Amino acid sequence: MSAERNILLLLSTTAAMAVFAVLYFRNRQQLKLTRVDLEAALSRSNFLTTELSLLRRQLADMKLTSLKSQINPHFVFNCLNGIHSAVITGETARAKEYISGFARLLRMVLMLSGRNLISLREEMEILEHYLKLERLRTNEAFDYTLFTDPAISPADTLVPGMLIQPFLENAIWHGLMAKEEGNRHVAVRWKQLGDNLLHCVVEDNGIGRNLAALRCNVDLKAGTPHQSKGMEICLERIELYRNTFHSKCNIEIEDLADASNTPEGTRVSITFEVSAAMQEALTA
Repeated sequence: MSAERNILLLLSTTAAMAVFAVLYFRNRQQLKLTRVDLEAALSRSNFLTTELSLLRRQLADMKLTSLKSQINPHFVFNCLNGIHSAVITGETARAKEYISGFARLLRMVLMLSGRNLISLREEMEILEHYLKLERLRTNEAFDYTLFTDPAISPADTLVPGMLIQPFLENAIWHGLMAKEEGNRHVAVRWKQLGDNLLHCVVEDNGIGRNLAALRCNVDLKAGTPHQSKGMEICLERIELYRNTFHSKCNIEIEDLADASNTPEGTRVSITFEVSAAMQEALTA
């Protein structure tokens, strides 16, 4: 009986060990399969996250291109008004000069219209062409200066194209040209604040925002409403840059005044960062 008991005990132990081994290896295999499934799911999740991020940036690129393209008709319409003004006043020579300058500017704007980011050198060329046209249109009623920090390499520095022009246009037509006496001057200054971080200032010595707003209200009452569509588009573009690429993009508008609080113009400060992510997404 003792031998039979030992045999049964051995058989029971062997069977238990066999069951344990089967369960162990089955669980181990199941664990491997689970790990493989988990890694595959994680990989799919990472892929979907990357794809979603890419789609969001492509959508932002399309939105930015769409917004930028809205500036061009607005910009062209204002330039054509200058030609029309010269023609109806019989100033043929000035009209020819204006058309020639407008053609050069329009060619450059159209060549760069498909790019959200352009070099600072290209942006400055556009602004200078634009300022020359506006001076011609106003019979040289104002002067301007363009300054770039020597620390900046204009050819290698990328900026959002046509972002500054609407603020410059606003400074000329609602600040300077509303000024009845004294010299009129507008300045555009570029400064490097850090890696990929630029600061642009558009400053005029016009009548200031408060008086300009009062005159605008008078125009509204007279039935000639004005809406700065170009500036609205630029503000929307800046918001899109900031939200999509988490870039530093800010605008501050300051009213300038002398010691007696008499308005002396307006200063628009635009700070923006063209991050590596933005460059990759918008220049691909």
